[in-house]
Amino acid sequence: MPKGNVSSIAYVNFLDIISSFQSIPPTPGAFIRNLHGPEFLLSNQLYPVMPSFGMPIFFSLERAAAPYFGIKAYGVHMNGYVEKDGQKFLWIGKRSEVKPTYPGMLDHLVAGGLPYGITCKENILKECEEEAGIERSISSKAIPVGAVSYMDIEGYRYKRDVLFCYDLKLPDDFIPINQDGEVESFKLIPVTHVVDIIRGTEFFKPNCSLVVMDFLFRHGYIKPDDCGYLQLLQSLRSGDCS
Repeated sequence: MPKGNVSSIAYVNFLDIISSFQSIPPTPGAFIRNLHGPEFLLSNQLYPVMPSFGMPIFFSLERAAAPYFGIKAYGVHMNGYVEKDGQKFLWIGKRSEVKPTYPGMLDHLVAGGLPYGITCKENILKECEEEAGIERSISSKAIPVGAVSYMDIEGYRYKRDVLFCYDLKLPDDFIPINQDGEVESFKLIPVTHVVDIIRGTEFFKPNCSLVVMDFLFRHGYIKPDDCGYLQLLQSLRSGDCS
């Protein structure tokens, strides 16, 4: 709760009476908006607050507020690809221009935060359907392949994210169709061209670049003899991956 100012620095305390997850009330929207200003948009998704993944949950918090408290957040990101004539292609989405975050930037075929009360597997199936119209008969074949992590400080926001990565090999004739209005368009791009986009531009949403690079390592596009191989590999898990 707001406690006041000390040396002109505002801070927040949690009440001593809070002793369990069930005792935490929903975070008031008006208070959360005060963190960023009137333009602050609530996601209406609750993120679990816990010391590490799979541990008991202390409480839940509005997703958009998590970085203001430096709370570790989790997500699921999926590389959807096809193979044609021995060459791999990635389906790449372009985010809607009206998205409040990273509008118009390039994104994965499927990605989303991991809210309270849903497993990674169920979340990736849900996101597949909402973001790309992928039926469960196909999305159920998505393979978990690891995780990337990072930290980023921007103004008052301290992001500590862990992204669970998935690969899904799609049929050659599959065409994604967005269902939730958050994606403007999709394009099937040769992986070698995706490499050039990441290397030479800032068109990709930053955390998506990490997940794509993880794909490039695992599929042999980045090799041990390439300059900076180990440093780049380490950068994929620069945050607290727990």
